[in-house]
Amino acid sequence: MHHITTQILGQTVHADTLYFAWAVMALILLISLVLVSGLSSDPSRYSKRQFLAEGVFNFIRGLCDNQIGARGHHYIPLIGSLFLFVVSAYYAGLLPWKMGAIFSWWPSAGHGHLWHGASPCADLNVTAGMALIVIAVYFFSGVLVGGWKYFQMFLPINISSKGISLNLMCLIELMDLVVRPLTLSLRLFANTFAGETLLATFIALVALVLPIGILGFEMFVGILQAFLFTILSTVYIGTAVQHAEHLAHDGHH
Repeated sequence: MHHITTQILGQTVHADTLYFAWAVMALILLISLVLVSGLSSDPSRYSKRQFLAEGVFNFIRGLCDNQIGARGHHYIPLIGSLFLFVVSAYYAGLLPWKMGAIFSWWPSAGHGHLWHGASPCADLNVTAGMALIVIAVYFFSGVLVGGWKYFQMFLPINISSKGISLNLMCLIELMDLVVRPLTLSLRLFANTFAGETLLATFIALVALVLPIGILGFEMFVGILQAFLFTILSTVYIGTAVQHAEHLAHDGHH
């Protein structure tokens, strides 16, 4: 995939991915403002916009409550933002950006290649960034709830009133901090990239009708990918919180 690049602080970055991601986030904020405007506490006066907004909110709240527990409501903004961003970014990549090549002003991706547009989630930098945010929240949630006892799981030694001992389990915990963001980022990146490649291939090789069917399928896949990313995120965070609560509870006995 060919990207439009630029230099920021001496580093080469994918400018198209960066601007595209900002545009998607701005669109989410705009749509959210429209959906929540004119909310009513009277069910008889609910608008279609309010039904939609509450439906999305209740869906995200259900994920957080089921996977994280009593503390789940604290994570609704994060999980909701991740879900909406993945869905919106995935759909943005399905638009017929390649048609822009008919215009002389259409941007070039360098080396004679025109920019064909792609979802921000088709860039591993974006999916890896989101995964790192999730893992950071996973780790610090455990520390906030479990304190020193949780943090100590990631150290090679145990320090307690009985003395100092080796903690071989820290290797497993540290591997989790590496494997989990890898699986989160690679799964979303690979599926997004494969979906866009499949759609572009059918558009190039066959008539219009079949790509429409593929497009409908890819729209369903976009929701599925957003659900998988967010459910795995809540499972990871929930695991840390519940483990930390268990450690904190044992510490009081």
